[in-house]
Amino acid sequence: MKSTFRIPGIAVITLLLFSNAAYARFAHSNSDLSAGKAMLKSGHYKEAIASLTKAIANRPRLAPAVLANAFFDRAIAERALGKREAAKSDFRRSIDVDPTPINSIAYRKRGFAKSAVGDREGAQSDFKMAVSLGDNTAKKWVQVK
Repeated sequence: MKSTFRIPGIAVITLLLFSNAAYARFAHSNSDLSAGKAMLKSGHYKEAIASLTKAIANRPRLAPAVLANAFFDRAIAERALGKREAAKSDFRRSIDVDPTPINSIAYRKRGFAKSAVGDREGAQSDFKMAVSLGDNTAKKWVQVK
């Protein structure tokens, strides 16, 4: 009778241990994202890039919108440090990983990213979509023809 419960018991314990390790990696990537955002806002661009790079390294555990924001924020920090090519690359990645934004702020950010990589028409389309979803901040970037 004891051996009947041993194998399922070991399986349950193994599952619990692996799920806790996965949760710890997810929580760590969230703290890296938060630290990266804080560093970016305070003008500590090198530190922001380091934290965001750690968070991006956990990309399988991040939702596409969260990953797009991480690439976008890292691009902003890179641009502030004069790393234009790295910034363009991350702006492109932010567009690629979340091709269908779900809210006005995401459309505005994607508009900035498209503008930074030279896609002016795409940027205008995203800014207009952001405005139509209620983002009044995006109005100043919409070009009237």
